[in-house]
Amino acid sequence: MANQSIQYYSMVPLLKAAELSFLDGKPAAIGAFNVNFFTQAQGILEGLRRANAPGIIQASKGANKFQGGPDKIAAMVLGAMEKSSHELPVALHLDHGDDEKAHECVDSGYSSVMIDASALDFQDNMKLTGKIVDYAHSRGVSVEGEYGKLAGIEEDVIHETTTYADPFLVPHFFNETNADALAVAYGTSHGPNKGTGMDKLAVHIVERSYKGMTAYGQNEDHFLVSHGSSTVPQDIVAEINQYGGGVEGAAGIPIEKIQQAVKAGIRKINIDTDLRLGITATFRKYFVDHPGIADGSPDVLQPIKRVLDEKPEAIDPRDYLKVIDVGQLRSDPAGTDLEEVMVLVKERIANHVEMLVHKFGCAGLADKVERIPLDEMARRYG
Repeated sequence: MANQSIQYYSMVPLLKAAELSFLDGKPAAIGAFNVNFFTQAQGILEGLRRANAPGIIQASKGANKFQGGPDKIAAMVLGAMEKSSHELPVALHLDHGDDEKAHECVDSGYSSVMIDASALDFQDNMKLTGKIVDYAHSRGVSVEGEYGKLAGIEEDVIHETTTYADPFLVPHFFNETNADALAVAYGTSHGPNKGTGMDKLAVHIVERSYKGMTAYGQNEDHFLVSHGSSTVPQDIVAEINQYGGGVEGAAGIPIEKIQQAVKAGIRKINIDTDLRLGITATFRKYFVDHPGIADGSPDVLQPIKRVLDEKPEAIDPRDYLKVIDVGQLRSDPAGTDLEEVMVLVKERIANHVEMLVHKFGCAGLADKVERIPLDEMARRYG
């Protein structure tokens, strides 16, 4: 029988706990970590457990497609929680969804969704975001919008340059849409090649946006989000290249700038590339440390190794894991050819997540989160 205390929560009480911590003089933001397969979820959960931190696990449109649909992701992450008896507050969030995918994820068990309508003009962005809010809130599901455009590539969305958010319009966006969270463009960037100048992020945009929200009394139930915030550790990039990779020009956001943004008002930090790099480094090192092991696994390890050998630039695990039966990635790999390498993957992710949530200030906040079931959230939304 399933443990009834293991369930998904809206991200609102998690982000509110971070905001109340900030108001108490302890700046905090909740880490939001992207997921593609079971062991990746396990690693995230273990890192959160070690730090006693609430957390957001999120899946992009690409991740949902990779695993065969959002219902598969929702069941997979819940299975990972049940496997580890994880009872700390966790939200399952759609990252960078469109209208269709947001509706599908609400219906498939997600507790939070993002509608990225930032490519539309401001009024149409608010209109579409508001429609998703109405649908999701009636089911207790939280909603994140996006305002401004981040440079870089996120799934199938490509922006050559950043269009900054106007801080004076942020409270208006919240007022018109009733979205719970808003990703504001302030100079961060998607992907592993964030370029130079990341030490000169326009953190003042976050600060002014937050001050406006506070002036309108929005700050305890509406929250600012930082996308494209992976730190891209250079030691992991070097490890990838040491073991056969060819990652060039990789640069991330300095952790000090993320912490400045948290102090300015950011309450959710999105991390994806860091985990991709760590997983890739682990697989590459594993194959070098275990010469010939792939030969004994023609249906699993051998095709994975072949892709890594042929594509030294690959950092997205989906690129080299899609060549096997993806269904086996949705469950515990114990007893399979993937068990040994996935043990290493889990530990790598757990260590990085634990480190980041301490840096974000949300370690120890799990006990401060109000446990509000989704049906109660729906009633509160009214």
